[in-house]
Amino acid sequence: MTEQNGRENAIDEARKGDECLAEARYLVDGKFYNAAVSRAYYAAFHWTLALLMLKGLQPKTHRGAIQLLHLHYIENGRLPLHAGTSLAELETYRELSDYNSKASFDAKRADQEILRADEFIKACRGLNLI
Repeated sequence: MTEQNGRENAIDEARKGDECLAEARYLVDGKFYNAAVSRAYYAAFHWTLALLMLKGLQPKTHRGAIQLLHLHYIENGRLPLHAGTSLAELETYRELSDYNSKASFDAKRADQEILRADEFIKACRGLNLI
């Protein structure tokens, strides 16, 4: 991946993240809380990919993306520690919503996860890289 290509892909991933956050809000309005929780995670995940692409990194797994974010943005203080914690918590709730048939989230939890994703994205935007 060239630097220019990485930047273009990062912009696309950031847009996708913004779209996922809007979808999450829309799903809450429709009372699809589990789906909203999942989309909130994907909003943050796409922003994670965007930041990693700016460094020429293309993780193969979700866990890999989280680990690389820690290594390249959190451990050096570019993103606050709570951003990494938020991403990991979003992933946990996403896994429950997508893979646990007994998981049932309510509006309060969905709103909390959307807020968590929104705060994560604001921290990413605060880097002024995209």
